[in-house]
Formats: sequence, structure tokens, C-alpha cells
Amino acid sequence: MAPASPRAAGSCSRVPGEPPRHGFTLLELLSAITLISLLTAMGFAASTSVTHRSKTMQCAARMRALGAAIQMYANDHNGELPRSFHSAAAAGVDAWTYAVAPYLGVPVPLSPETWGAVFEKYFRCPADPNRSVTRWSYALNVHFELDPGGDDYVGSPDTWRRLGNVPRPARTVLLAEPRSLDFGDHLMCHLWNGASAALNALESRRHIRKANYLFVDGHVETLPIEAVFAPDRGIDRFNPSLAE
Repeated sequence: MAPASPRAAGSCSRVPGEPPRHGFTLLELLSAITLISLLTAMGFAASTSVTHRSKTMQCAARMRALGAAIQMYANDHNGELPRSFHSAAAAGVDAWTYAVAPYLGVPVPLSPETWGAVFEKYFRCPADPNRSVTRWSYALNVHFELDPGGDDYVGSPDTWRRLGNVPRPARTVLLAEPRSLDFGDHLMCHLWNGASAALNALESRRHIRKANYLFVDGHVETLPIEAVFAPDRGIDRFNPSLAE
């Protein structure tokens, strides 16, 4: 009878001629763990980037919808743009968010119970962590409601109440993303005396170090703040008389 092989006998010995077998060394294990961690981090970063881009696109879509609603409002009001809290009460009209709600398909009048859902759907950027219905994600450029007789700013006494008066609608910002502030539905950009003032007023890095801006002609761009306001370089796309 042939002798039993070492393997059959339960021996750990290597069969002659068979290559040696090794377990993982500590260095190999650490390298594998590092590689897995790196791949996981890369996957998380890619997932986060996709999420950010998705929210940026959703925000831009909401801004375009608001732009279309503002255009329709103006068409029904002799070309005049809606007003913010800056001047709506004095003019005896609704502030712009309430004024454009019907043009978004929202039934009016709005109740406190329904306003929250409307606010979240139309006036909240998906990347904005705020959930207060008194803190808007979008703010109106106040230049469009200034009184040329009482406001002193570069370009006055011109007034831009009507869409047809804006000389460069494709270059002039209509809505931007403000810093969180109760009832901050407008930007007092005529008072900005430097880049730091704009940085304090705008949520300029919400979308991967940029922000969304709605222009008077209805298009939206995702831009760094320097592209819309950099007074040391002569850039002011909020002031209709200076927007280039």
C-alpha cells in the first residue's frame, strides 16, 4: 500500500515541489487598509460633489422660476418690478415673495399654515440649512426700488423701476443669495463701499465656493463673488448704470 500523503494525514508540511505559501505580512495588511480607506474617501468625496452639484442645479432652477414669475408680474404691472420690504409697505403693495406667488401657481391668499410649505418649495435654496420662514434664500437687488430723489448712489437720479429701463438686463443682477437675516428679502447693495461689505451681505460660497445669481433677463449663473462685485476692478453688476 502506498504511504498516505502528508496532506491526507493532516500534516501542515508542504508537499515536495509545491511553492511555499505565505500569510499577509503586517506591511501588506496596513497597505491594504490604507488603500481601502483612500478608495472610501474618494467615493465619499465624489458622492459629496455630486450632491453639491445637484443642489446647485436645483437652486438655479428655483431662481429661474422666480425670474419667470417676476417677469410675468412686471408684464401685469406696467413693466414695474415687485418691491421688497424696503419699500413695499410705503407703496401699499405686497413684498416681492407674496407678490409673485400667484405667478408660481400658488393659490392666494396665503395662510400662515400654507406659507411654510410654499416658502420651502420656492424661496429656499436646497443647500441652505436654515428652516425659518423669515429668512429668505434669495434677495432682491434694492436698486430696482430706490427713490432717485432720496437715495444717493452712483448713477442716481436714474430709476430702474421698470424692466424696460434697465440698459443691460443680461449683465445686471436681479436676485442673489444673502446671508441669513430675518426678513432679509433684499440687498442694500447701493451702500456697499467695498468688497468686504458685499462679502458680509452675500452667501457667496454656498455652491462649491460660488453662488447663484439671477439676472434681469431671466438667466442664472453660478459665479464667484469677484465676477459680480469687485469695485477695485470696476466690477459692479448690481448697479444697473455700472453693470458691464
